[in-house]
Amino acid sequence: MSAAFDPEAAARALLAVHRGAPRLPGLTPPPPDTAAAYAVQRAVIRALGGGAWKMALLAGRDRHAGALPGQGTVRTGACLPLPADACIEVETALVLGADLPAGAGPSAAAAAIAEVRLAFELVAPRLADRKAAQPLELMADGFGSAGIVLGDVLPGWRDGMTGPLGIELWLDGRRVAAPEAVASLAEAVDFLAWLAGHAAAQDLPLCRGDVIITGARIGPLPLDGARIARARAGGAEVSARFVGA
Repeated sequence: MSAAFDPEAAARALLAVHRGAPRLPGLTPPPPDTAAAYAVQRAVIRALGGGAWKMALLAGRDRHAGALPGQGTVRTGACLPLPADACIEVETALVLGADLPAGAGPSAAAAAIAEVRLAFELVAPRLADRKAAQPLELMADGFGSAGIVLGDVLPGWRDGMTGPLGIELWLDGRRVAAPEAVASLAEAVDFLAWLAGHAAAQDLPLCRGDVIITGARIGPLPLDGARIARARAGGAEVSARFVGA
C-alpha cells in the first residue's frame, strides 16, 4: 500500500455519501492496489456494520470479494431510494446457518449453507460515474453495491443448480428479455470456502446469518426510471419498489 494513500480518509468520503452527501467524482488519490482497496472496505464496514458479502471479479478477471453493510440487506417487497442511473441484477444469495471459520473446505462450506434465495442486487456506487471509475475505486466501494433484496428460497437448490433457473424479470410490469448466466452451486461453494479465509483475514469472519450474493444471473441492467421490479424462478419470487434518492 502506498504511503500517500489514506484508507481511513477514503472511507470517510464514502461514508459521507452513504449518509446522504453528494456522490464523489472519484477517490483522490485512488487505491494503489487491492490491499488498499480492502483497507477501505474494512473501514467502511467498521462504521456501518457487516453481515453481507458479494462475489466479485476485479476487472472481470481476478477473484475478489466485496464486504457489504448488513443494513443494506432487506426483504422482498421493500421500498428503496435509488439514484436515476442505478442498475439491477438478479442473483442467488447464500444464507449461512452456521459460522464458517478460515480453513473450511468445500464440504464444510456446503454444510454451512442454510438456504439459497432468489435475490436482487442493486448497483449504484458512491462514485458519480460508475463507467469512468477505476476498478480499484469500485472495489474500495464494495464493487458499487447499493443493497440486496432477499426473495424466496429457491426450491430444489440442494440439487446443485447445474442448469438455468428459468428466471423471468419484470420492470414496471414489462417483461425484460435478458440472457441468464448459469452458475452451479458447486461454483458458489468453492468461492465460499475461499471467502471463509479471506473474511477472517479481514477481521470480518463469516457468521451464522451472513448473506453472500453469488454473481449476476441477469444484468446488470439499467433501471431507467423503473419503480417496481419483480423476478421469478420456479416457485420463488423477489420484488422491490424504488423511489428517487
